[in-house]
Amino acid sequence: MVSTRPFLVGAKLQIGDERLQRLLSEILSRIPEGTQPLTSVKWVSMRKKGRLPGLAGLTHWTDGKQTITFYSSLLDALSDDACMAIVAHELAHAWLNEHLGPEESAGREKEADELASSWGFGRELAQLAHEADSIGGSVY
Repeated sequence: MVSTRPFLVGAKLQIGDERLQRLLSEILSRIPEGTQPLTSVKWVSMRKKGRLPGLAGLTHWTDGKQTITFYSSLLDALSDDACMAIVAHELAHAWLNEHLGPEESAGREKEADELASSWGFGRELAQLAHEADSIGGSVY
């Protein structure tokens, strides 16, 4: 069972994958105390495959709420550290979208990485960059 409190307030989880549940719990436990919680995330879910090559996670708005979706087809090919980087990156996207206004540019990718790094996930982001290079492309 994933503990989403106090960071993911009111989010419903649809994650059957035990590995992703474990990694999400670890990530949430590492979000620094005092970080404003996410209240706009309605769902965190997992699906087999995304629409775009290299898509491992996606955060989007629907009816005034955010949904974070992870895609197992790519996550399964990555190490735990690289997966943690993707999850932290998507949580950072959701946080930025909720607390700093709507996504307006590709600059949000860099901002999400910078925020995830400030939360303590720099090593995991570096591992993701290394693994993405080894599989021949960008991953997010």
